[in-house]
Amino acid sequence: MYQKWLAPFQAEVSGEAALNHARVLSNHHRIQASPGYREAAQYCVNRLLEYGLDAEIVTYQAAPDVYFGNSRSFREWRCREGELTLLAPTKKRLARYTELELSLIQRSTSTPPEGITTELVLVENATEESGYAGLDVRGKIVLARGPQMRIHQLAVEKFGAVGLVTDNMTEFPPLRTREDLVDAVQYTSFWWYDERVTSFGFAVSPRVGDELRALCQKGPVHLHARVDAELVEGEIENVEAFIPGETDEEVLLISHLCHPKPGGNDNASGPSVLLETARTLQRLIREGQIQKPRRGIRFLLMPEFTGTHAYINHRQERLGRTVAALNLDMVGADPAKSGGPLTVVKSSRSLPSYTAELAHGIWELAAEDCRDFNRTFGYSLTNHLLTPFSAGSDHYILSDPTVGIPCPMMITWPDKFYHTSWDTVDNLSPQMMGRVATTAATYLHWVANAELDDVLALSSRMAAQFSTELEVQVRSVREGWIEAQLGLERLTWLRECKIADLYSLQRLVRTEQLAHWQQEVAQKVRLVELVHEHFHSELEGLTRATASTRAEIAASTTELANPLLHNVYRRRHIGPIDLPGFLCQLTLDEREAWAAVEQAATDNPRVLLLYYLDGKRTLAEAIRLTELEADQRDVPFTLAYINLLLRLDLIEEVTA
Repeated sequence: MYQKWLAPFQAEVSGEAALNHARVLSNHHRIQASPGYREAAQYCVNRLLEYGLDAEIVTYQAAPDVYFGNSRSFREWRCREGELTLLAPTKKRLARYTELELSLIQRSTSTPPEGITTELVLVENATEESGYAGLDVRGKIVLARGPQMRIHQLAVEKFGAVGLVTDNMTEFPPLRTREDLVDAVQYTSFWWYDERVTSFGFAVSPRVGDELRALCQKGPVHLHARVDAELVEGEIENVEAFIPGETDEEVLLISHLCHPKPGGNDNASGPSVLLETARTLQRLIREGQIQKPRRGIRFLLMPEFTGTHAYINHRQERLGRTVAALNLDMVGADPAKSGGPLTVVKSSRSLPSYTAELAHGIWELAAEDCRDFNRTFGYSLTNHLLTPFSAGSDHYILSDPTVGIPCPMMITWPDKFYHTSWDTVDNLSPQMMGRVATTAATYLHWVANAELDDVLALSSRMAAQFSTELEVQVRSVREGWIEAQLGLERLTWLRECKIADLYSLQRLVRTEQLAHWQQEVAQKVRLVELVHEHFHSELEGLTRATASTRAEIAASTTELANPLLHNVYRRRHIGPIDLPGFLCQLTLDEREAWAAVEQAATDNPRVLLLYYLDGKRTLAEAIRLTELEADQRDVPFTLAYINLLLRLDLIEEVTA
């Protein structure tokens, strides 16, 4: 099915070449809107030009009065120095930016030139106002764990501290605990917009944090801190490259170029694989070893989220022409060191698509490196899987229904060294990077050139896989993980989603072949309907004892009596809403009230909720669809969120 597409790329792609790019990129401190990021962008565009691609750096303003639709820009950060020294009870250097950039909280602002000498105060519950009861932090540095912007809001803005020291280390056991990375430093960053009060901070390892906590519990601890950094109105850079096709349609490969040094897997790996993918395609096309693309192939490197928001708002003429995309984020980890499988993450079901099944199918073949005992069945020794939608990277912007570009993500997740000083190129695998580059090149070339037979083969695979999707729902009901009525409703919803996914392939079919395609896809749809009938019948017996459906029960509860739930809303701009940039419009009390809402939330349905709020559905319908897709339902949070978006003028009510 894919071997003829895959073979030329397997012969040409070099995982070692991709790893060499990662070695270079990981030596740049690639904070969004910074000199280090700019240097990395220049390296990438130079390589793309050397390969013969049409490539350029596209600049956008880095200033807080600039908006890219639903995302707000921010100032460029230029840091020259930062140092933290323990003065008493003993003397010891704790952090120095020029030794380890991650030891400074990114976007810290300057101290006075001579620095600040003050006391370190331990605040055990620094994200709650009650944690400061009985403590005097004014003019002092706070030692704390938790979200740095929330700690800044309370410790600095409200109670007058001058700076922070954090010893955060996010855990995701069993792969990663504080004890596993006791000497690593976690990536921590402030995000400033037009805040009247900024501050500085340092990040230390769990071991150093524990030592400081022990000292604070014994008696006064004094530090000297000095930071030389500035926030200025500057620029952010996207790197764009293009291989032209015969039509004006395009397929897009993206990867975010930002993140602090070293950032080996996150995300020197993604841009490095993109560069090798671009080189391979350009060479094989130039030498006539593969077909020239019917649809153009575009490459985009950008600051995560911000650069993609800039792209979709400043390149809107391309959006409708872009038939598919693929996001490469953290695609180089050696599983033996970092622990995570190669994962293909689907787009949301709110945007019908074939793309994740295509990417995963290609990967399965690209990664095949073993045969069974009888040599009749091939498989990979590398753990891999296809997962439902989750956000967390730029694919969630492109695959937002208001943007309309189906975009799965390839990622090695989880990663033991994620967002720490130990995320180095030593933990990358050239084999993994080569296989991802091979998969990406095949994916792009397939979408650019697929003919009817290729499209029909993929539609058959998708239809055949449908039974597995429904079996999971039936098993979830039998195991008691979901209610029977929800399972029954989800079966029908999944049927409609799968049919829409199949019809999304029609975008690739030539006009003169549409009649044949429609005859063939009708057979695939019939198979989907038969599979649905089978599993629906199996579940019906489990639901007969229920007098009313889950939706009817929910409709009778007081939480759905709120009139907002019957209203229809839509966003004012395309793309997801990047909320933090707009929260600055609120007063401190309003921000604290919103923080309390977030802390009390039992679910976080905001991404999918906005996907389904399309200007036609009611809020109640969007809530239900979010639950069907992701088991996320928190009506009190949703109502508060909608009221907040109305307050910030980010959504509008649609009236007849």
